[in-house]
Amino acid sequence: MNDLLSKVTLTNANGMEVELLNFGARISSIKFPVKGELTEMTVVYDDAEKFLSDEYYLGATCGPVCNRLSNASFFIGDQTYYLSENDNENCLHGGEDNFALCMWEIEASSRTTSYVKFLFKTSDLDRGFPGNNHFTVEYQLTESNQLVICYSGTSDRVTPMNLTNHAYFNLGQSSCMDLTLNVRTSSFLTRFDNGIPTGEIQSTKVLENNLRAGVLIKDFVDNCDYPQVIKDNGIDHCFILDNGPLSQEKSTLYNANNKVLLSVFTDQPTMQIYTGNYLAQPFEKHAGICLECHGFVDAPNIEHFASIHYEPTQTYKSKIIYGFECFA
Repeated sequence: MNDLLSKVTLTNANGMEVELLNFGARISSIKFPVKGELTEMTVVYDDAEKFLSDEYYLGATCGPVCNRLSNASFFIGDQTYYLSENDNENCLHGGEDNFALCMWEIEASSRTTSYVKFLFKTSDLDRGFPGNNHFTVEYQLTESNQLVICYSGTSDRVTPMNLTNHAYFNLGQSSCMDLTLNVRTSSFLTRFDNGIPTGEIQSTKVLENNLRAGVLIKDFVDNCDYPQVIKDNGIDHCFILDNGPLSQEKSTLYNANNKVLLSVFTDQPTMQIYTGNYLAQPFEKHAGICLECHGFVDAPNIEHFASIHYEPTQTYKSKIIYGFECFA
């Protein structure tokens, strides 16, 4: 294995295993026991080193600002900050040298069989973002089969921070189209075809599917007349989540074939749902679905979106919990 690449395996008493890599502080595997057999829950490579050339952000920590920033730039006061363009004229997941493509430090002193903390530092204007910044990503595997992800960040200058995880869930299926999706949402961010939000918020009624009631993803896509869903042959939109407590699941994903249920909990206001529409070799299109919990997309450039800017006196914190159950 690459000398710089390190793998950490978290386990619990139920036999669940989560593999993590320091490259992108990412999830490289989630194995959950189904009828006594450890079953992979995500889209993964068969060799850890293949993640080094991954272009799909499989399981990665995306940042320092995930999703898209329009025109690869943003304003703070009267100052414009310019970033690298890695999504046509826009900046995706932090630019060309984003966090998903970096080796993170593992805090060895705090590591246990069920917990690990990754650390990363950036200097002022590194990647175009202001501030000497310190980020951490903590992974905890609980005895109740929950993978808890805690993000934090501090800076000595005002700067945007917005991290997320980009795992593609399949719950043991070959396609996410066979899974049932439920989301606590009533609206989503309309976007241009390049993924940048227009600034408008639209009712989910135009999608002609009741995400609150739960819907087979294949049925959602096949029955939806929304132009971008038709064009992409799948979902790739940012949904505004109910403002409920962290203890209230914001989304569930269910595999009726093996009776596995994934529940997603978060304190973040939105969830980008992406059905792997552009996955390609060595994977298949729609092989997994991303449930990316984070702040509003392109918030630094859209004034009425909730800010993701943090002052030097503030600490950025966010949490995502992926909980697994099997009813077989």
